[in-house]
Amino acid sequence: MNNIPFKAVAVDMDGTFENDEKNFDHQRFEKVLTKLRQNHVHFIVSSGRPLSRLRQDFYDFLDRIDIVADNGSILTKDNKIIVRHVFTYKTGIKLISFIQNNYPQIRIAASGLNKSYISKKAPRYFKNSMHYFYPDVDEIGSLVDIPTSDSLTKLTLECSAELARELERKFNQTNAERIHCTTSGFNNIDVMPSRVNKGQGIKYFLRYFNVKPSELIAFGDGLNDREMIELAGFSYAMKNGHEELKKIAKYEAPSNNDMGVLQVLESYLD
Repeated sequence: MNNIPFKAVAVDMDGTFENDEKNFDHQRFEKVLTKLRQNHVHFIVSSGRPLSRLRQDFYDFLDRIDIVADNGSILTKDNKIIVRHVFTYKTGIKLISFIQNNYPQIRIAASGLNKSYISKKAPRYFKNSMHYFYPDVDEIGSLVDIPTSDSLTKLTLECSAELARELERKFNQTNAERIHCTTSGFNNIDVMPSRVNKGQGIKYFLRYFNVKPSELIAFGDGLNDREMIELAGFSYAMKNGHEELKKIAKYEAPSNNDMGVLQVLESYLD
């Protein structure tokens, strides 16, 4: 008989499931995932990372996990996209132009369904960081020249949370297609279509699996995990997580550098 009190697991990546070296224990996860599946528990990766990066991270497990990518913009099951939330092309280009004209100090990476894009003029350190998170990135002369054949799911900005809030407020004052900004860690801000977040992505999967929020266990470390943590019946903030998130979560998990997510799951499974 299944005595595990949850039927779905949702995990953030950076600062949560992976350590600071951007690794996780694959053999240990294989054992945990096998036991979860034997108990009919779903495993959902919920991250601000784009789908192309997550497919590399979980290459050996793609047929056994579900993914919420780009902070809720893209959902996959059986390694196939089943839900996508995108900016209209007009709004995506308008948003990029708005940022470049009003906040020229902000660095931008644009995530699309087909590829990701950064400016050829971006500083080397920014390019290096974005090339890791966006393995399919194209460097182009101007971000307003993104191909019309692609659709933007998210922008990643290098700026403060205060500046992002100002940007969001000013853009939304004059645009019907609204945006939402959230911190993604590492001094970066993710900009998505309004009402798109990890929590909404997880809700979709819970309805799909006929699982109640009270039967969800979720792990996060940053404020972009807030909606997901608030949703879960078993909510864990990482020991290394944001203090505000710790106030929201019911429990605390060991540090990401100690594979805290796997520790907690193993304690339930064993």
